[in-house]
Parts: sequence; structure tokens; C-alpha cells
Amino acid sequence: MYLLALVHSLPFSSYDYGGIDRSTTIKRQSPSPVVVTGVQTGSGPNGSVPLRLEVRELERDSTTWTLYILGLDMLQYTNQTEMLSWYQITGIHGRPFTPFDNVQPVPGNEENGYCTHVSILFPPWHRPYLALYEQILYNLIQQIAQLYPAGPTRDKHTAAAADFRIPYWDWAAVPPAGQSVFPSSVGGSPYVVVDGPVGTQTIANPLWSYQFNPLNPNDLPDFPLNQYQQTMRYPTTKTASAQSQNNLVAQQLDNSAPSFRRRLYNLFTNYHSYEYFSNEAWFSSSNNPNGYDSIESLHDQIHGLTGSGGHLSYIDYSAFDPVFWLHHAMVDRCFAMWQVLNPGSYVVPRPATYSTFTTYAHQTQDTNTALTPFYKDTLGAFWTSTEVANTTTFGYAYPETVNSTTSQVIAAINKLYGSGAQSAFLPGTLKIRELDSTNSWGTTMEWIANIRVQKYALNAPFFVHIFLGTFNPDPASWSFEPNLAGSHFISVKGLSAIMDSPCRCNPDQMVSGTIPLTHALINDIGAGHLKSLDPKDVSPYLAQNLKYRVTLSDDTAIGNEDVPSLKISVVSVDVQIPASTTELPIWGDIKGHMDVSTG
Repeated sequence: MYLLALVHSLPFSSYDYGGIDRSTTIKRQSPSPVVVTGVQTGSGPNGSVPLRLEVRELERDSTTWTLYILGLDMLQYTNQTEMLSWYQITGIHGRPFTPFDNVQPVPGNEENGYCTHVSILFPPWHRPYLALYEQILYNLIQQIAQLYPAGPTRDKHTAAAADFRIPYWDWAAVPPAGQSVFPSSVGGSPYVVVDGPVGTQTIANPLWSYQFNPLNPNDLPDFPLNQYQQTMRYPTTKTASAQSQNNLVAQQLDNSAPSFRRRLYNLFTNYHSYEYFSNEAWFSSSNNPNGYDSIESLHDQIHGLTGSGGHLSYIDYSAFDPVFWLHHAMVDRCFAMWQVLNPGSYVVPRPATYSTFTTYAHQTQDTNTALTPFYKDTLGAFWTSTEVANTTTFGYAYPETVNSTTSQVIAAINKLYGSGAQSAFLPGTLKIRELDSTNSWGTTMEWIANIRVQKYALNAPFFVHIFLGTFNPDPASWSFEPNLAGSHFISVKGLSAIMDSPCRCNPDQMVSGTIPLTHALINDIGAGHLKSLDPKDVSPYLAQNLKYRVTLSDDTAIGNEDVPSLKISVVSVDVQIPASTTELPIWGDIKGHMDVSTG
């Protein structure tokens, strides 16, 4: 439950180790190059590599959870000038546009981060990035465990520390009864009570925010982010006194949960080409339902709804927020599960859409492209997509992928995101042709709004909200509206992303995504507003009731006519319901119905 709306001060700081010389613990050798190995110790189920667990599952283990919180705390309070500090590790992703581990920019690309977006390398680039973060956090946790009093207490903590892996946040699964999609450990309180090596203390919650010490506006120049002393989510104002509204983040995530749960299920069941699954670039030659959505596009939606004008809304600032790492571990997990289902599809040569610190726009990227700045050895070689294809390379797996067969992964997907989590594929609820007593297969119909738009249409991050029915005219209410079918988010680097930095790219690049409509249509059937999912009923219903609106990430309304590149079309697909929990639905051919956008 979210009992705290606003907290006007942060009276708590880092854990105080008392007589222990903390400086000797956080001061680490930083050899150059820093070789990204992940964590190669510990033991998981049946002797496998240890697992990255869902954040709520990790929290059940109080010993490991305490070490995790203390490790985050120590990393965040490491001096920003150290290479292996929170500030510099998270700064790899974007700002402050400085070389990490002496990996220099290519000429002209100094005003960029290293991260790859709208790129065929989006999933594999983030895998060694997470592995670097994990190994640094792991090493700190080993040191913290040794600070506990010798004997059974230390033994318990060192045993837990040995198997530590970072958790992920499953924003698509149905949360436990009475809980929000947004974990209370992340957004429930700005402080947390921990039982550390020298006793119980109340400290600043390192999952609530990262506190800049100091805030350097030269490093982080975009307004209003240059005002915030700590990372923000849904900030109250654009001033230094702003506060995060995590309660509102939780509410809008809960309101949109059916949308991104269904989006993820659709990605798993209908997107079998890595080229489409991996990134949000729109391919003009595509005229099928798996040419519009992607794991990157869905990932953007979580960034947008969780950031809402705060740091997560901006590519160049997002990694500073602690929830970034929980979110991207989830994206990596989805990628790993998809790989089990589609072992024959991976990175194909494609030109980079945008420049990075070390890559020019239009430069061809393929499986051998260096994933900078992540070294794989002391000789200066970098990891490549070919070499990071398997999570066990970095010493971890996920509960669904450890020693798993394809059928086991499918069963997990169906349970978490399919018929076990949404009514859409339950026989008798959505089917449009009755099952007979001899055939366990039925057919349903999936309705989808396909979206494409110029990524920098507004030179700022923005939402496209789609409604089925009436809604409040106040744009601040749109992500909370009961008739909201879903919100698609378009992220950008910063408010001055194109104007003040050498993009060396096409600013008119189109990106795409989807908003599933079926779950909203089912609700309307249940309410008696719609007869069935048959096109003869749905098409006139959508023509009368489907509306869309555009806002910036801070709820500023933008006229639909002010985004002429925005194209929204409605399609349907016949889908065969799976006969068992170890099979996926089978998608038919796309059927176009209407263009909604005015452009």
C-alpha cells in the first residue's frame, strides 16, 4: 500500500559503520581496463548458476535483502569521482558524456552516451552493462558480509552473499493480492530499517532515489533535471524543492498493467524475428502485426509511466534512478526467455539509427560490433553480441531459463502473462467460435492499435494515450482514466537532444509500438456496451468511441494536429487458443480496419 504521498525532506543518510573504517571498504582498486566478468561464484538450483530473482521474491530472504540494501547504499555513497561509483557506472548510459575507463569517443560524438537505442544492439548491449553493475555490487556485498561479528552471524551473511545476484522487477505479472505493480520496497518509503554489521539503523532507502553529491549542472544541464538534488519520479514541480510522487506512479502503472501485460504476451507469442523484437525502429516495408512492437518499445512505456517527467523519462538520465536496474534486469529476462523460444534468430547487420559515444549513425552494426565500453579481457578487447548471447557467460540465469526446455518457458509465459493472468485466452470468455466436445482448440480475435511516429517529433519525451469511451478533459488525469486502453511512450535523450547536440542522424526517424485493445473491449462486453469481438460489432464501436490524445511526460497537452507524423491504425488478427499450457497461441493474418490519426 502507498501511504506516503509526498515526503518533504530526507533526514536519513547512509549506514554508519561506527568504528569500522568505511573508507577502506569502499575504496577499491580500479585497474584499467575493468574487465566485465559478471559474477562467477556461488551455486544455484541443482548446481546451476545462481538466479536473478524477482524483487519481491528476493525481499522474502531477509539476510540477502539486507545485504542488497547495504550494498546499494554503499555504492551510492561512494565518491562520485571514483570510476566504480554509482555516479560513473550509471553515467555510462548517457550523461555526463565522459569517457568511462578511458574508452574515448569517436570524433564529433562527444555529446552522446554509450547506450544503444533504436538499434539492433539494444538487448545485447545492456547485458554486459548489467553484468558490470552486478559484479561491482556483488564485490561490495562480500566485503559488507565480512564486517558482521565473527561466528554464526557472519557465517549466515557470507553464505547469502556468495549467491547474490541482482533482482528484477516484473512489471507485467499480476502482483500479489492487495499490492501495486510498483513494489513498495521501491516507492513506498524514502527510508528503510536495516540490521547491519553494527546494529539496526534507519537509513535513506537506496531504491527510493539516488542523491547527487554534489549535483553538477554542467554534467546534467537539461532543465528541470539540473534542479533536482536527487532522482525524481513524477516530480511535483520543476524546482529544486520538487518531491517524487511514487503513489501516483503506482496508480498509473496499475491502471495500465493490463496493457503492458498483454503487450509482453503478444511479443512472446507472435514476434519470432529478432529484427522486429529487439528494437523500436519502424520498418516501412512491414505490413504485419510483428513489425510494430518490440521489447524496446514496451520498455519505453515503463520508463515513461515510472518517470513521468523525472529522470527515467530521459535516455541520458534514466540510469541514475535505482529502479532503472530492476527494470532492465526484467528486460534482460524477457530477452533471455525469448531466446529460448527463438534460438535461430539473433542480431543481423543493420545501420545504426542514432550516434553513440563510440558509434556513428548509419554505421553498420552486427554480431561482431564492439559493445563499448565493456572490456572482456585485459588486452583491450570488447564484448560482442556473439559472446553475450548466453546469460551463463556472466554467471547468472533466471528462474524460467535455468536448465529449462522450450515447453517449460512457454508454460511460465502462459501462467504469468497469458491465460493464467488475463481472461483473454480463457475458453468461454473471448472465443468467437464455440468449441465442440471433440476439439480443444478455439479461435479468438486480437484487436491492436498500431502506432508509428517520428521519435523527435516534439524534441521531448511524450505519450500517446488511447481511450475507448469518455475521459476527463484535464490532461493530468489521462493516465489514470478508467477508459484508458493504454499509453505509448516515446523517449528521447534530453530536452535539447537534437538542438544542442550533434546527432549526426536523421531526426525524422520513425519508431513504432502497439496498444492492445482486446482487454478494454472485453471490459466493454462485460459492461454491456459491446456485443462481441466480431468486426461487425467492434468496427462501428471503435469508430464512435476510440479517441487519442498526446501529452509531454509532465502532462502538458499537445494538440493531435501538432504531431503530423503520428499514424494510428487499428488491426485485428484471428488467434488460435492453445490446447495446453505448454503451447503458445497461433496467430493468423492481419486484417486492417481503420486509420484513427488525422495526419
